[in-house]
Amino acid sequence: MRAHRAWPESPIVAEAIKPISDPARDFLRSVRIGGGRITIAAGAEGRALECRQAGYLHISEDGMIGRLTGLGQAYLDRLMRAH
Repeated sequence: MRAHRAWPESPIVAEAIKPISDPARDFLRSVRIGGGRITIAAGAEGRALECRQAGYLHISEDGMIGRLTGLGQAYLDRLMRAH
């Protein structure tokens, strides 16, 4: 008999979902509503940075544009299923 061999998990499944604050979560939702891309307004830099640190948002080099990552999309999908 052959030994059972487990399939490798996808990076998104293997990656732990990192919790973020309510204001950061609202910001991430606004990025999704904006089609996955948003201009980061003055005063929203902290929320954008928190999302980036969790891996949910890419921020352009000039710090003006935020783009939702696949992990960010998965995070929001998971939240929607939980509620």
